[in-house]
Amino acid sequence: MNRKKHRDEDTWAPIQESLDDFQPAPLAARLREYLAPRVPPGTRRLDEPTRRALFEGVDALLAEHAGAWYTQAGARLGNESLGGYDPRSLFPGQSGAPDMGVESNIEHILSALGVAHAWLCTLDTYFRSLALPEDAADRVTVLSDAVRRVIALTAEATSGRGRWYDCVHRALDWLLESLDIRRTERVERALGEALEDLTSGSLPSEAQTRQAASIIARAVVRDDFPRRYPEEDVS
Repeated sequence: MNRKKHRDEDTWAPIQESLDDFQPAPLAARLREYLAPRVPPGTRRLDEPTRRALFEGVDALLAEHAGAWYTQAGARLGNESLGGYDPRSLFPGQSGAPDMGVESNIEHILSALGVAHAWLCTLDTYFRSLALPEDAADRVTVLSDAVRRVIALTAEATSGRGRWYDCVHRALDWLLESLDIRRTERVERALGEALEDLTSGSLPSEAQTRQAASIIARAVVRDDFPRRYPEEDVS
């Protein structure tokens, strides 16, 4: 992941500010207006180019009307980690009984969006509850707990599906931003080291999560309290 690009484009403030823009009922009406003429009653199957075009149209509609969080949080429709929805989920017909119902497909779309939105709202509530203490040792403890909690919330939201670890990377970026923590070279290195073991298709063990949290928290505090936490000190 290009972390510089990621920070520039996906910062937390505009995501957090747009969470209230998610209004399922008006979105359902817009999706109905778009999809109903294109998939009339009696449609049995869609060819792949048509389905792809519909998916792109739905994505564009959501990008315009769901709120900035939809485009800036890596939560666009098709991110199977959040809601288990991928482009083949729209009007599926390649295996099993096809679902050509406009209303049922709208329900599936909004359900997937709801998972992503709920995850972001949960993170927002948690971020708002945090405050870093002045004491260095206490700060390590609070930060370490926060990193573990964010990983746990993200693991729960994604159930380890797909590239779920990308969601963890984003969420930890947002955590640090929400706490006004400087993204120094030391902190960047610590994030890369800490998250390396999480870049897999399985959820991390408690020991892996604890180790990642410790690496990140200590790197942050070493930058804030260099005399208390020199390079060789890991307390």
